[in-house]
Amino acid sequence: MKVVYALRALRDIGEILEYVHTRSPSGARNVSLAIEYSIHACALTPRAGGRTDEPNVYRRPLGKYRYTIFYRTRTDGIEVIRVVHSARVRQLSNVPD
Repeated sequence: MKVVYALRALRDIGEILEYVHTRSPSGARNVSLAIEYSIHACALTPRAGGRTDEPNVYRRPLGKYRYTIFYRTRTDGIEVIRVVHSARVRQLSNVPD
């Protein structure tokens, strides 16, 4: 399955990794791997994520790290829309810009 990243999602990931890296370079590597693994899992089973208020948009918590991936299903895979700290939001419509 194909994975496409929205520009905002790429910025989100960059900001997350930069923030974590200032505190722990190895932690940033671990978070990066967890994001990559979760996005791959979303692509394999796109409808397994939790539904949101937005049509055709799903959410997947990152597990032990407190981040949530929001993604949209596509005919050829998924589009990652946002990656945000879980404490900030539960629905995509509430994600601050």
